[in-house]
Amino acid sequence: MPKARFFLSLLLLIPAACFAGDTLPKNTRVEVRLGENLGSDISTPGQSFTATLNRSVSLGGKNVLQKGALVSGTVRYAESTLNYSQAGEIALELTSVTSGGKEYRVITSLLRFQGRARQTNPATGKQDDRGARIEDATRAGVGVLGGANTSATHTIPGTNVSVGPETPSTGMQVILPANSKLVFTITSAE
Repeated sequence: MPKARFFLSLLLLIPAACFAGDTLPKNTRVEVRLGENLGSDISTPGQSFTATLNRSVSLGGKNVLQKGALVSGTVRYAESTLNYSQAGEIALELTSVTSGGKEYRVITSLLRFQGRARQTNPATGKQDDRGARIEDATRAGVGVLGGANTSATHTIPGTNVSVGPETPSTGMQVILPANSKLVFTITSAE
């Protein structure tokens, strides 16, 4: 009997030792900052992108993923505005996180962003895109022109909505500038 208990306890401990800390649990939220510009009119499906972990991820009181860890992802879907004839779309997914010398292969929820379609002119039946290109160009250039402070946020007049470099922006195009903060949820990890 003592040998049977020993082997039974050994069988119970081996799986716990083999898998402890090797995977990230489902529904773990990871907040990242993009390392490059992405957008509906500049990105293509299958394109890889990089980011850094914006916050550490702790599991069981232990930091498993350190802030600043390298994160890789893929553009799963990108639809251009087709010269401003439709609203653009982009969908992103994370594929790996490298922290503390260990690479975690992950599958995350898709983050999907869609541009705003322009109103249709009732007289012509066509979209009224007057100002759409200028609006998208202005949003893309905020903080770039004139040496503006890119860490400042601005409140849209007449609203309580603040926008800044941490806020992905959508006109007809979806523009995700470098340093945009995005939050993904892990659905599976190896």
